[in-house]
Amino acid sequence: MKKTIGYQLVVCACFLLTPSAWATWSVISTGNATGIGNPSCAPVSNNLVVCAVQSGTYSLMVNQFDGTKWSKWTSLAGGINSTPSCTSDGAGNVFCAATAGGSLLVTTFNGTKWSAPTKVKASLYSAPSCAQYQTGHVLCVARNVNGGLAWSLFHGKSWGKFGKLSTSAVSAPSCTTDNNKGVICAIFTTGNNTLVNRFAAGKWNVFLNLGGLAGGEPDCTSLDSNGSVACYAKAWNSGIFVSVFDGGSWANSSWSKYVSLGGSVNDNASCTAQAAGEQVCGAIGVDNAFYADVFNGSQWSNWAKVGGTGVGSPSCAPLGTGQVVCVFTGANNQLTSAVGP
Repeated sequence: MKKTIGYQLVVCACFLLTPSAWATWSVISTGNATGIGNPSCAPVSNNLVVCAVQSGTYSLMVNQFDGTKWSKWTSLAGGINSTPSCTSDGAGNVFCAATAGGSLLVTTFNGTKWSAPTKVKASLYSAPSCAQYQTGHVLCVARNVNGGLAWSLFHGKSWGKFGKLSTSAVSAPSCTTDNNKGVICAIFTTGNNTLVNRFAAGKWNVFLNLGGLAGGEPDCTSLDSNGSVACYAKAWNSGIFVSVFDGGSWANSSWSKYVSLGGSVNDNASCTAQAAGEQVCGAIGVDNAFYADVFNGSQWSNWAKVGGTGVGSPSCAPLGTGQVVCVFTGANNQLTSAVGP
């Protein structure tokens, strides 16, 4: 079954962006607030997703979506200097983190309110990427000044001291839970290759080189099935490519070769599992419209134009109802969302 899921996800023909769609999407305003860079979203519970973005005044700005409407964007803390990363901890909380003066600034939403921001001392050189490790435990990873990775683990009560992991990163990492007591992180390295590593049983494994010709930043997400994870990349030709880990042994043979999903985009896609073994991806096309592609467990729908106007990469999160919400920054820096399929 593990091999089948990975194989089905990538054994598809390559398609260009098209106006056709399998299902209906709707574009929903998040309000009049403006942001800088890419937002980050994570689910709290069914029909409740929270998102964070860097505001124009360099504060961490947050909002929540109840499946129908958005609340109000609220600034929690000032002085951040990176895009945020939000993740569920598997225990009903969402952690959102960003860099602040090189350190990690973290705030937690418990389903009702946000905690006072906490700073974890570090010397970070990129935006962080945070992911659930085990229930109630969160791992945050960022690039350090030497091109390696710096990482810290929240143990359920406090953050551990940042550790170092030697590598040659030229991008910020993208980390995701594998829903199998581990976290998988991807980075781009010299020669446009992709490196992946897995944190499990309290330690890192070895870096695997997946090859490829990628740029920008990777996007990895769990398939929520048998430990499988998909990592997406924007290639030099502006198309989206995917490589899938089948949840087996930590070896190159457990990863599929990069396969094209087509498209013509201005940045990487953001993908998430709306059901086990399925995926929904959102991306901003070269025409600055939002597009979506849906994998239903056996085939992709093709890229479908939803609308709206955006730049950069969206952030998509599941609503727990078979639908997802994707948030993106508009050309005027206004934040917009799309809900579907």
